[in-house]
Amino acid sequence: MKVIAVISGKGGVGKTTFTVNAALALAQRGKRVLVIDLDPQNALRLHLGMDPGDVAGFVREGIAPGTIFDSPFAVKFIPFGSVTSIELEEFEAALKAHPFWVHNCVQALDVRAFDFVILDTPPGPSVYLQQALHAAQSAIAVVLADAASFATVPQILSLVEQYTKQHTDFQGVNLVINQMSEQGQLGHRVRAAIHENYPALVVPVAIHRDPAVSEALACARPVLHYEPGCRASLDIQYVADWLLTSENE
Repeated sequence: MKVIAVISGKGGVGKTTFTVNAALALAQRGKRVLVIDLDPQNALRLHLGMDPGDVAGFVREGIAPGTIFDSPFAVKFIPFGSVTSIELEEFEAALKAHPFWVHNCVQALDVRAFDFVILDTPPGPSVYLQQALHAAQSAIAVVLADAASFATVPQILSLVEQYTKQHTDFQGVNLVINQMSEQGQLGHRVRAAIHENYPALVVPVAIHRDPAVSEALACARPVLHYEPGCRASLDIQYVADWLLTSENE
């Protein structure tokens, strides 16, 4: 069972959309995938067809076989859950007091039940990022080809190093460029700068900006299910193949 944390230095980079679709691409390749939403925005469930009015989630119910939801897309998931501000404060305080809680819960799952467990995290430094990196064997940082996102890369890499320095089986972090536009020189310059500064870390395909992605979310479906032949879907399929090839090296 491989545990992967999906992280980002800033919001608005399409991290949750990437998480859901990468999970679906792995499932389409015959892998058993569980996605756990560690982001208080509780948005992952909306990509996977969960009733928006359902308040269930691991904050109240924990991470366990009984809290796992089935989706219509061959991906299982555990939502964050809808909570009050007081419940959230109490939960975050408990996470700070027990920094390996997610790790321990994930390891208590039946390791034979899943090939991949993917942890979706909120952007920037947080107790959830720390929990995810303590639990994961690798991380994927989602970035945009813009100056603001590029500027966050050193910080997110520093946080990964900080939270995993005692983690002997952590295999490293990779960068995936999302929402890449084919128009405009700035994006291509930033993409080139990312490759130049972090050549060993960049996933060898960028995911292109595609209107089908937002259309799919409006229909509460992953874009790989909504429009499997669109540019973004094909790019994500490539990322899934890259992940599986990397696992076998």
